[in-house]
Amino acid sequence: MKIDKFVRDDHCILALKGEFDTFYVPSLQDEVQSLLDGGVTHVILNLRLVKFINSTALGAIIRMHKLCKAANGELVVAQPSAFVRNVIGKIGIDQLVPIYDEEDQAVKHVIKALNALELAGAAPVNQEKVMITFPDEIRNKQIGGVRTLLGTMGNVNGERIQFLFHGEKAGIPADKAKALFFKGSDLNLKFQVKMFKKGYFELLGKVSEVEDADDGGQRVTVRFVAISDSDRTALTQFAEDMEFLKRQLPR
Repeated sequence: MKIDKFVRDDHCILALKGEFDTFYVPSLQDEVQSLLDGGVTHVILNLRLVKFINSTALGAIIRMHKLCKAANGELVVAQPSAFVRNVIGKIGIDQLVPIYDEEDQAVKHVIKALNALELAGAAPVNQEKVMITFPDEIRNKQIGGVRTLLGTMGNVNGERIQFLFHGEKAGIPADKAKALFFKGSDLNLKFQVKMFKKGYFELLGKVSEVEDADDGGQRVTVRFVAISDSDRTALTQFAEDMEFLKRQLPR
């Protein structure tokens, strides 16, 4: 990622280009801290050319926003790319950090030195799809052959994943769906965490808990039994990032 700095009399514009992920968070934090040390407390992040942003970077934006507020200034986001705008909207960052589609709007906001609006609301976590396949012939026969079933992710960390499965959506009766996910059974899982990694996680897990969901589906908890150190670290970091975001966003 590249950072271009444009210092004005009363504020600074930081224009980012590339992928804003965990690796580049310290660089941006150093830039903002340097500005604060120099007395520049109003910062605009122009994210027009940011192709990807992950959960750690989102957490860093909140931290830098708070640092600027503590110095009687403010950090705002301008011209987010379509990808960034989508992620920010789903997570609810715009409830805390002012977001402007045009840079001149952000500049006007900064010049007026408005306080951030304290908007009420929850911070929904984007629900990703979980692709499920069975490693044994018995369950594959029960569903009419080797198939990929889809669940909806509830939450995930470095140790386990929880998802909802609705058999009727896949043409599988509820009683048969329950029989597919019995405690101690193995599952092959493939899923994305788009806010942290662009590619897929492909892991082997073992069902540790199954319970009925309110809407007639099953809530399945699966512990990972075959996972690389890098994937475990990434998922652990993601879970920590999401906990931080939920604590920081207004309720």
